[in-house]
Formats: sequence, structure tokens, C-alpha cells
Amino acid sequence: MFHFFRTVGPLPPSSVVNDSPRSFVRAALLAGAVVGAPFEASCGRSDARAVVVPARDDAGVASSPGATAQAASAKSEATTTTSASASAARSPRSERFRTPEVKAACPPDMTLVEGAFCPHLPLYCARRPPGEGYRCAEYARGVPCPEPTDLRRFCVDQHEWPNRVGENPRVWVDWYEAKAACAGVGKRLCRRSEWMLACEGPKRLPYPWGFVRQPSPCNLDRASIPFDAAAMVDDDTREGELARLWQADRIGSHPDCVSAYGAYDLAGNVDEWTDDQADDAHTNHPSTLNGGYWGPVRDTCRLTTTSHGPTFKFYQVGFRCCGDTVDGVAVPPPRPVVDPDQRPPRL
Repeated sequence: MFHFFRTVGPLPPSSVVNDSPRSFVRAALLAGAVVGAPFEASCGRSDARAVVVPARDDAGVASSPGATAQAASAKSEATTTTSASASAARSPRSERFRTPEVKAACPPDMTLVEGAFCPHLPLYCARRPPGEGYRCAEYARGVPCPEPTDLRRFCVDQHEWPNRVGENPRVWVDWYEAKAACAGVGKRLCRRSEWMLACEGPKRLPYPWGFVRQPSPCNLDRASIPFDAAAMVDDDTREGELARLWQADRIGSHPDCVSAYGAYDLAGNVDEWTDDQADDAHTNHPSTLNGGYWGPVRDTCRLTTTSHGPTFKFYQVGFRCCGDTVDGVAVPPPRPVVDPDQRPPRL
């Protein structure tokens, strides 16, 4: 039905404690959070830039042990896969990004991102209907970048891992495993800044499709299903619990949920690990999450969750990979991106 990662061997030591699902649930209870509440509310999701508020797959990483259940539903899955592939093929947007320049710069399963990255862009919510929580119905247009931009040129996976149309995005993977999976196929986990630029495009849109949240071409704003913490942390019941909670769509199901650079499902579907440590070697939060997931959360391109350590994994946490261009075009190395709250004080 879907795939998730199991831990493969010992994980590298982490300076962050209590970031496992069991510890997270305990901490949430101690803090007064409601177990099973929407992920954004119970996990301390933050958006510092918003002013208003032992089988293995072919990459060598462990995949779901539920092969029997998956085989039993092979017929329906094949139908869904064919439908998703056909939908992507029919979309006029699916091939428009594969220009000769992109084909020369990036592998066939990636797309080219080339543009000026704004390190810190404020978001101003122009319209927030009652009852929407932190979600913004429409963001203000014409907000300038308040500091010098940084020219970037790199490749990003067109889709969430495993980056194959018709398959489900992988979840239940921690930051270390995501980094190892990308390295295993000659890529890297996207820098947080790379992910944001790939999502917002050259116009620096708050959502990949524009300034107004709905109607949206992406998989988001679905009702939250309360999770069973005990079932989640038990190896014998986890797969069934993940299947019960599952509301992600197969890769390629939303051909119009695409950024200006040609990367799909950056908003919604599954949350994606990013590498803040690559942007700032001294960051207090090396493992960051971007994009939100299918539930009722903000899902903006600038959204960043910084509250989970690198060994955290959850039912809607996945990732995608980035890489250097291969056409020999020289670009300067990216400048460090340091969050304002981590910059040294001025003397």
C-alpha cells in the first residue's frame, strides 16, 4: 500500500534528545498538547518568516515489510499507477520544463533551478478567514527582498522520494536516513535554501501556484486523523497504523501542483526533510522540515519546522534530493544562510 523506512543499522549520535515518536508523544503530553491533534499544532510548527504569526529498494535502503499486502492489492495499484502516469503525461506542464538547457544541466528525473535566492523574505497575510488557524487564504503581493540575493543554480528531484511516478512517497524516515538515501544515488539532501527557491520560483511566491491558497492544485487541507501513539511505536502494529493515517497521493497524481521550476508536490502531500546544516554550519537545528503535508497546515514555500531532531520520524515525513548541475556551467558557491535569531549580536 505504501512504503516507509526502517532503521538500517545504528544511527549517528545526535545532540538532540527526545525526538523519537514515543518521546515526542510523552513531551507533548507533559506540555499539555493533545495527542492526535493536527500535526502543526501538536508539534510546535514554526514559520519565523511569517510576520502575521529486510527488503531493499534499488537505492539500497530498507523498504516496507508489507510486501504481502502490497502484492494482494497489485491489481488496484496498477490501475492507480497507470492513471497517475497518464495524468502526468496529459498535462501540458509535465514536459514544458524539459527544455534543452534543463536536459543538458540535470539528469532526466531532476529539473533545473536557476535564480536569485532571497535569504529572508517576510510574508504578510492579506486575508485570513475565521477558523483557519495559522493558514493564510491570501498573501500580500509585491514584497521586496530586504537584503542582497544569492545566485543559485542546481538540480532538484521532480518528485518526492523515490521520485518515480505512480509510486507512493516514502515516509517514516529520519534525517540521517534521508541524507544517506540521497548520497546513495549520487545526490544530496536539499539545502533548506535550495528547497525554498525550488518551491517559490523566480517570483518568490508564497505557494508554488501563487498568492491565494484555494483553490489549490495540491494535496492539502485534508482533515486530520488522530494517531495512536502506542501503535505507531510498536514494530508489529506500525504498518497498519501508517496505513490507517495515510492520505498522501501517489507521485504524479497532481500534475498542476508544480513550481515554476518544474518540481512537483513541494506544498502538501508529505513533509520533506531539508539540510539547514549545509546552509549554516553552526545552526542550532540542522534537521529542518519544509512544505507541510496533506493536513490542515500552512504549506508555504517559506514554512520551516525546526523543532525536530535528526532521528525524528513520523507518518507523513518524507524527503527529496538535490544535486549539482552536470553541464559544466560555473556558478559561485552558495553563501551561508543564517537565521536572524542565530546571528551574533551587533556590538
